[in-house]
Amino acid sequence: MACCGAAKENRCLLLTFFSVMLVISVAEITAAVVVFAFTSFARSIILDKSLSTLKKKYSGYKHDDIVSYGWNAFMLKLNCCGVHNYTDFSGSAFQMRTNLTYPKSCCKEPESPACDGRDVSSEVIHQEGCFRKLVSLIKEKSLLLGGIAIGAALLQLAAMVVSLTLFVKLG
Repeated sequence: MACCGAAKENRCLLLTFFSVMLVISVAEITAAVVVFAFTSFARSIILDKSLSTLKKKYSGYKHDDIVSYGWNAFMLKLNCCGVHNYTDFSGSAFQMRTNLTYPKSCCKEPESPACDGRDVSSEVIHQEGCFRKLVSLIKEKSLLLGGIAIGAALLQLAAMVVSLTLFVKLG
């Protein structure tokens, strides 16, 4: 929109681009403030929803439904088990269906014979929950994510300044 407005010297397109960029910037700033202000609240909601989804909708290792696939990929990638730990599967739909304590995706080596769904020793399964691992990963990557966000904000600001400058010059 900005390129077209600048090339055709169309003030309406430039003003529309500026307005859209302004709305996006305000939405991003609002989202950032909400995230910082309600971090603990958001954390508790995410924790509750994650545990609820795991208990009600997780089907097991190598199942292709979206919840099971996502949880399996997550547990295998982060080397973790459950939301808090393997006890999250207690009373879950997975346990009711399979009568196992944990799925193979909790195992350090999912294809090993020791990974039988019952042996909960630290030699066989990952003892740490995925939520704690995810929070650690986010904290570890927050500097990089913050830098990317600041870079994007500066790029947006530059685009807004250029479009407004062209708008004024064409006026």
